[in-house]
Amino acid sequence: MKFKHSSSWTLQIILVLLAVGLLTTSSRANVYATYIELNDGVTNIVSPAGSSVKISYRLNEPATRVDIDILSGQNVVRRIDLTDSGSTAQGLNTVMWDGLDNNSNQVPAGTYQVAITAASAGYTHWTHTTVDDRGDFLDGTYVYFGEGIAVDRNPTSPFYGRIFVANAQGSGNENPVAGDLVGIIKLNADAKEADEGGSSSGVDGYSWSDSGTSPWKVAVSDDDFVYVDDLAQGGQVLRWDPLMSSNSLAYVLRKDNQPAGTLLSGPAILGTGTNTQIWMADISTNASKGILTWKVSTNGLCATNDLGMVVVGPGTNLTVGPIDVAVDRFGNLYACQPVFASLDPTPRVFRFPAYDPSTNGGQPELVADWAVGAGDDTYAGANGIAVDPTGQYVAVSFQGTFDGFQTANGNTKVLNATNGALVANVDLGVVISGDANHSDTACGWDALGNLYYIDNYFGRWRAVSPPGTNQSTTAALATIQITGGGSSGPPPTITGINVTATTVTIDFTGVSTDTISSFMVVGATNVIGPYSQVAGAIITQVSPGVFRATVPNTGGIQYFRIQRVGGGPPPPPGQPVFTKVAFSGNNIVLTFSGQTSDTASQFKLLSSPVAAGSYTDVTSAATITQLSPGLFQASVATNAPIQFYRMQR
Repeated sequence: MKFKHSSSWTLQIILVLLAVGLLTTSSRANVYATYIELNDGVTNIVSPAGSSVKISYRLNEPATRVDIDILSGQNVVRRIDLTDSGSTAQGLNTVMWDGLDNNSNQVPAGTYQVAITAASAGYTHWTHTTVDDRGDFLDGTYVYFGEGIAVDRNPTSPFYGRIFVANAQGSGNENPVAGDLVGIIKLNADAKEADEGGSSSGVDGYSWSDSGTSPWKVAVSDDDFVYVDDLAQGGQVLRWDPLMSSNSLAYVLRKDNQPAGTLLSGPAILGTGTNTQIWMADISTNASKGILTWKVSTNGLCATNDLGMVVVGPGTNLTVGPIDVAVDRFGNLYACQPVFASLDPTPRVFRFPAYDPSTNGGQPELVADWAVGAGDDTYAGANGIAVDPTGQYVAVSFQGTFDGFQTANGNTKVLNATNGALVANVDLGVVISGDANHSDTACGWDALGNLYYIDNYFGRWRAVSPPGTNQSTTAALATIQITGGGSSGPPPTITGINVTATTVTIDFTGVSTDTISSFMVVGATNVIGPYSQVAGAIITQVSPGVFRATVPNTGGIQYFRIQRVGGGPPPPPGQPVFTKVAFSGNNIVLTFSGQTSDTASQFKLLSSPVAAGSYTDVTSAATITQLSPGLFQASVATNAPIQFYRMQR
């Protein structure tokens, strides 16, 4: 264990979520699958009919059950149910799909998707799911001087679930690990170091000051950008891709964007692309400006000399100067201010309404919806705040009070976002590794409502999970193209049907080059389906281009179709085809395919409130990016209960 006494204003903030009751390390988190790979990659694969496909995935925690669905469109053609420890364990798991459907038949040629549902029996209270009692500081939860933590919550990203931790001071250890190095620690959802390396040190292209405040707080946007505050530079905000590679470094909020005398802490991020909005808290103690906001320009950066806009001013509630700020998807703002004196009557945590200049004459908000923590030493030394994706909970990390050496009352709390009422104390007075003292400095949430916080007293970040049974489905970004087993051509024509007590015989024609493997029989009990491959069907060739299928007569009403293997004809060349629809925050994310030679600029996004209506070009409000050759993604803010979209080339 290690303890570092913070300086008077550096404010080691403690994020502690204390369970109501005994915290254990044996219960399960809100579990989910991340980093789904097909044949060891995250890009589309082509697999010959009859061959197996390797499906690998990471679980953030052990699961009770894992279901792997192979889908053709919306139809599940194969479900693999897994309950063994070898497939439901925390970390990397691997399963082989043999290319067969639920009836043990070879699936026809076509494109298939993979979706993984992980489920957990859950637990009865907020529970720690990471363990930091090893003592060797070599596991992924170790951070020498942590000041910020955030998780990628974008399910349409290959980096979904990645954890980013800001280490603001180097340990000086002779043989350092990622947690010893100044910079951003990068971890998979299972707390293991990222494949390309666990630290941004030496690869991010930025010189951190190694001062305990550089890097400071971290935020991840819905479009996968990692925003980091350098408090040693007055609150300069840098941005990277999830790899933290130097060629992605962008100076988003610079010295020319900082009002004179401010010391900006944050950031809180809402929106994507050119709709990105940034909030910062002015921690300066003499004349704090409160909470400010900026909107980025077309290049994703704050405009030159844009000094932002004050949206929450000091005075009625913010009397000390906020040290951190968070924003929910509705625009409500949450802030905490560091108060260390015992029994100080100053409130510590606040929620302010979404800023609307049209309703307050363009003046900053002054009065909070609620303010809590006055006179309560368990709210002392606030240092970090974060709101969960649903806007139901707000977490706050408190550094606590100091007795000259040890930290007292340090903890992380979960509050009700609506009224500030206490939901859970995560580590207040909880004995961990033989010590009940804590010094929590930062907190963040993942997409499933798991809480993450940093306890600098122990040099650890921890994950805490909410109570209740749970399950979550993650779709693989890559698809499986099954080839062979059939041939292209026009749809087959049924020429005759004969029914006996035991058999249904269907005569049909194709083209002279077809073989029996060119076709399959699908059936349904309803004329509109859904149709699935019929078990026991036998197709024989009568003569070139002439075929006969025999199917067992199971009684009752049955509907059959002869389907060419590989499905219908392909779309016209160049026509984009939607392959996936998902929601991320306030955005709808549309994944679509085109030609491998296409670029993102060749497509337009159209929308309409009715399917048969007049479609309007909304490309200027959307962000269209290329994921891989021939695969693209469009992200646009939702603006109506129902909206229809078309992609035009």
